[in-house]
Amino acid sequence: MKSTLRNMVFSLTGLTLFVGVALAVVSLITAQPIADAGRKARIAAMSDILPRFDNDILSEVIECEDGIFLYPATLEGVAVGAAVETYSDDGFSGRFSLIVGFDSSGVLKGYRVLEHAETPGLGAKMSDWFSMAGSRHCVLGTVGALSLSADGGDIDAITGATITSRAFIGAVNKARQAFDNYNTGANE
Repeated sequence: MKSTLRNMVFSLTGLTLFVGVALAVVSLITAQPIADAGRKARIAAMSDILPRFDNDILSEVIECEDGIFLYPATLEGVAVGAAVETYSDDGFSGRFSLIVGFDSSGVLKGYRVLEHAETPGLGAKMSDWFSMAGSRHCVLGTVGALSLSADGGDIDAITGATITSRAFIGAVNKARQAFDNYNTGANE
C-alpha cells in the first residue's frame, strides 16, 4: 500500500475507532466489578469503625449538605450509631476523604481514610496517627468538636504536617456536625 495522505488518514481513523471501541468494551466489562469492590471496601471500613450492625447500611444513605453522606447503623431495628463520609479540600495536596464512625451516644469509634494524595511519611500518616490509643493525638473516644493543640485544643498535629492535621480535624468536625444534626433530628 502506497503511503499517501488519504491512506494515512484512513489508517489512523480506523486505528482510533478500533481503540475507542476496545476501551468502551473494557469499561463496560469492568464497571460493575469495580463498583462491587468499592461497595465491599466501604462495608468493611464501616464494620471496623462502628458497633455491630445488621442493616444494609449503604442502601440507607442520607445525603447531608456539602457532599457529606451519613449511613445510619442499626442492630435488630435499634440505632447503634452512624458512619459519616466526609472530606477536606484543605489538605497539603488538596482533597482527601474519610469515613468516621460514631456510636449512638456520639462517641467517635473510628475512622478510615478513603483516599488522599498527601505526602508519604508526613501527611499520609493521618491514616494511623489520630488513632494511636494513649497518645495526645488520638481522636478515638472523643465527644464534641476537636482542635489541634497549636490552635488551643487537645490534639497534637502530625509532626511536619500541620496543614494536613488541621484539614483532618476539620473533616472530622464536619462529620461530627452531620452526625449531631442527624442524631438531634432522630431523637425528636
